Amino acid sequence: MNIKNWPYGWRTPLKNKRSLKILAAVLMAVIILLSAELLYFSERAPLGLHIGPYYVGGKSHACIEGLLINAKKDFMENEVTVTVPHRQAALVFELQNMGIFLDVEALLEELKSKSAPFNYRSKMLFLQEGLSIPLNFQVNEDVFNSLLGSIEEEVNISSREASVWAEGGTLQFRPHRTGRMLQAAAFRDAVISKLLQWPLAPLEVELEVEYLKPQATISYILLSKGIKEKIAATRTKFNPANENRVHNIRLAAAELDNMVLAPGDIFSFNQIIGRASLEEGFKEAPVIVNDRLVMGPGGGICQVSSTIYNTALLAGVSIQERHNHGLPVSYIPPGRDAAVAYDYLDLKFKNCLDCHVLVHTEVHDDSIEIFIFGDPQAVSEIKVMSQGLQKIPPPVHYRLLENKPSSYKEKIQEGKEGFSVETVRVFYEDGVEIYREKLGRDYYAPTPTIYGVGTLPQ
Repeated sequence: MNIKNWPYGWRTPLKNKRSLKILAAVLMAVIILLSAELLYFSERAPLGLHIGPYYVGGKSHACIEGLLINAKKDFMENEVTVTVPHRQAALVFELQNMGIFLDVEALLEELKSKSAPFNYRSKMLFLQEGLSIPLNFQVNEDVFNSLLGSIEEEVNISSREASVWAEGGTLQFRPHRTGRMLQAAAFRDAVISKLLQWPLAPLEVELEVEYLKPQATISYILLSKGIKEKIAATRTKFNPANENRVHNIRLAAAELDNMVLAPGDIFSFNQIIGRASLEEGFKEAPVIVNDRLVMGPGGGICQVSSTIYNTALLAGVSIQERHNHGLPVSYIPPGRDAAVAYDYLDLKFKNCLDCHVLVHTEVHDDSIEIFIFGDPQAVSEIKVMSQGLQKIPPPVHYRLLENKPSSYKEKIQEGKEGFSVETVRVFYEDGVEIYREKLGRDYYAPTPTIYGVGTLPQ
């Protein structure tokens, strides 16, 4: 066959051979590209990529891992300076003690996802616009919370209400204190935020705190409670030689000291003191029981109740319950005492004033003094007076002595007169009497004079 008569032309085989070469070259290029992508570029960061402050574009994953490990080591050797509002000295903590660490593994996983093969579109975008993977910090909760607790001990201050009390017969004031509480969640976020800027910015964090203002300030106490100055006081004397009785007086007075009564509150002596028993620290001393003087626990506390009763009368509060003794007492005039006995004899008064009142007790070497503080504007001028005092002479009793002759006569007990008296409380305004309150008529039995007489015949 003549080659010239070949239907497809004489050059066709040569053309096919050339096509095969081109195809082979393309395939080789694809193989090389795939190999490079899988074996080289997949193990390197895309161009334009940052991890935190570090440019890692084109670097191998192994190189980047070493860089991050060194960064983690450098990071752990740093310190965080913590400034506290209204505190002069800053707090300084080592990062390795804060429980916060650079999570290299998480960063490498993120890096590998960005280096995925055949992600040409994203890689071209990284190259054109850049991409930064933020540093990844993890927190060991136990370590961080332990550190947080130590910071709270340094930073937190509990708020304190202003208070008023009496000492030495005068009012004392303690101003309020504004509390301060660390905002724990905000502190953690602030630390992490600073770490994300590291090492381009110093690791300095200013604490966020919440200020806790108490309600009771000095102004609040003075304006709303009205405890301004002394409005009444009474002083009664005792024999310092009776040590047990003095002990009981001091113990009961201490329980009453600096008690505050709001308007409408009721004072109950028995409720405050409780049972004056040996178990409660009281001692044996003379007490009046059934018109007789006997030894018993708590002897002497009636002088405390009587003293505060007279102070309450002068303060203008409302007496709710009060009882007199069966016998006259030496420390207060008749009609002005207040006997107490747990469970059945109590002293009660109600604060009917338009202000709070504060009870203050002072026990001196030979006397007890009780004050009531409040607002003088809420109290009238008051006088307590006795009227219709009747003296009851002591009866004479004889005690027969069988071992003595009939001519024998000796005074065994000196008698004391009794009393019947009415007590009134008078209220004045601008020196003019406006009201007279009868507090009651009290009877005090006389103490008989007792003679011992012999009965043996002469």
